[in-house]
Amino acid sequence: MNLDHVMTRAFAPVEQSYDWRDAALYALSLGIGDDPLDENELFYVFEGRPQRPVPSLCVTLGWPPFWHADPATGIDWRRIVHGEQRFTLHRPLPLQALIRAEHRIRYVEDKGPARGALIGFDTEIVDAQTKEQFASLHSVQFLRGDGGNGGFGSPSEPLPPLHPEEPPTASFDCSTARQAALFYRLASRDYMPIHADPTVARQAGFKRPISHGLNTMGLACRAILKHCAPGQPERIVAMSVRFARPAFPGDTIRVELYDHGDTVRFRAWALERNELVLDRGECRLAESL
Repeated sequence: MNLDHVMTRAFAPVEQSYDWRDAALYALSLGIGDDPLDENELFYVFEGRPQRPVPSLCVTLGWPPFWHADPATGIDWRRIVHGEQRFTLHRPLPLQALIRAEHRIRYVEDKGPARGALIGFDTEIVDAQTKEQFASLHSVQFLRGDGGNGGFGSPSEPLPPLHPEEPPTASFDCSTARQAALFYRLASRDYMPIHADPTVARQAGFKRPISHGLNTMGLACRAILKHCAPGQPERIVAMSVRFARPAFPGDTIRVELYDHGDTVRFRAWALERNELVLDRGECRLAESL
């Protein structure tokens, strides 16, 4: 990694419009609507009701071009995986908008040679016309092939660990489709080839394309909506999670919820392999209206 370049790299603001079709496509990519009689999920995918976006749609808005693959960065982009994601919603997302996203690299944390590096990346999303703030995002990207090049800035506070001494309050199983990553990449506009191209996936050390971490996070958001805020997406005001291991399209994902009132902790497993894929999850809920 060329640290000097990464430290000074600037990003042009990204403008993007979305509407009810984009919101419905994102919800469908999370499996929402698989039960045609579940009316609490129907209004995320059907314009014939007072349709609302799934709150985690915010993490798909205003993606910058895939800058890691620019040779000037020196980044081994094929070995990047998503480490953590956090978002805060400053108001419920509207069903359609023209948004403006501004991006910056907050820090690089060097883990040492052969151990990789972490990049902290911030995004602010506002209404492109009124400048009203919609969401603040923070992602941590794990650059497995770029340790030993130095760092800068202050890493974000670590997500608090889960201590599930008791059984979860609720759990939710979602059987993902074998083409789930191909579907999600169109819904999210995250076109990183590790999720579609077997050759790139093998170069990254995986036997086949992996699921988007943000897709698995979206499954957790779906579980929280279903069990903790049915029909009330405006109650979700913030989420954060660590991506423990990659999931694969076709996995059955079990989301375990630990409900503590206005805070819900969560984690998720790929059942067929008994592997933890989401850890240290936390969701903050506003009071029910």
